[in-house]
Amino acid sequence: MPTETRALDTRTAIVQATFDLTLANGAVPSLDAVVRASGVSKGGLLHHFPTRVTLLRGLAQWLGAKSIAWFDDLCEQGSAIDAWLAASTPKSEEMNEIFVLFTTMQALRAAGETGDSDYGEFTAHVDRKIAEELAGPDAEQRALLIRLVGDGLFFASLLGSSVPEAARLALSERLAAPVPS
Repeated sequence: MPTETRALDTRTAIVQATFDLTLANGAVPSLDAVVRASGVSKGGLLHHFPTRVTLLRGLAQWLGAKSIAWFDDLCEQGSAIDAWLAASTPKSEEMNEIFVLFTTMQALRAAGETGDSDYGEFTAHVDRKIAEELAGPDAEQRALLIRLVGDGLFFASLLGSSVPEAARLALSERLAAPVPS
């Protein structure tokens, strides 16, 4: 097996173990727990993730990459606007990744990491995909507005106040409509 492939497999095993432990325990695990769960030596872990913060960033980036792939799959079924608003009303099976992401982001903040989110590439990707579908000089602003509407739907869903699908579809159509001049 090529060295690059082995390194990628090891890195993925470490991140997957961190995800699984965070989900199972409700908190970000210690490096020692990740070593035991991943089957990687402590030196192997530290080679890929020298600190707990770098491990958390790696987990956030991994979740972001998975979210981009998931969002792109949704886009293939319709428009990016529909995909985003549908993604913004998570299903129960998606809540595990959301929980781990929130736990990871909170742990990063607690460690003093307050800069741009390592998950930020996902939101930038969503903005780009939506803006590509919109016409006009205000496409980027409208894309941001649509993403923020989705964020509102997301938090409403988390709080148990989700919007019915028919209303979400009508909202999607309204947001996709050109703005009259």
